[in-house]
Amino acid sequence: MAGRSRLVVAAVLLASVIGAEGWYVYGVSDPLPTAERPVVSGTVAHRSAVESAARSTTEILSYGFEDFDAQIDDATSQMTAPFAEEFQNSTADVKDSFVEERITQEVRVVATSVVSASDEEVRALLFLDQYVAKAGEGTSVTPYRALVTVIRSDGRWVVSDIETP
Repeated sequence: MAGRSRLVVAAVLLASVIGAEGWYVYGVSDPLPTAERPVVSGTVAHRSAVESAARSTTEILSYGFEDFDAQIDDATSQMTAPFAEEFQNSTADVKDSFVEERITQEVRVVATSVVSASDEEVRALLFLDQYVAKAGEGTSVTPYRALVTVIRSDGRWVVSDIETP
């Protein structure tokens, strides 16, 4: 009887292992984030993406009246083509005031968090401090937050969207 019990336990254990392996290989081959499970990438992958989002956002949102166009062009190298076009259009609207009023804007990331993550797309919540200096007026600091989406492109993370309230 003990031999038969061991055989049944071994068969159940083997079936469980085969079932779990099958579920893993076929059921989770390309997971997508959901409300119940927003992060489906490995810790190293999404942390790398969030760090890239923070670094890129700092570069993208920091520019000033000196060499304005070159700074904007450099920033677009961190973006997808559609977002770069949108960004260039929005900064063209403020260029004249930046140059006329001699404005410099620097953004610093003070905290980050992952909102959702897959191997191909990560949405990061960034808490930022924006330092704006105008000639003759000193510097003001404004805290705000941004939801930054980065996607994997040619082996690197690039910004595809920045949403601010």
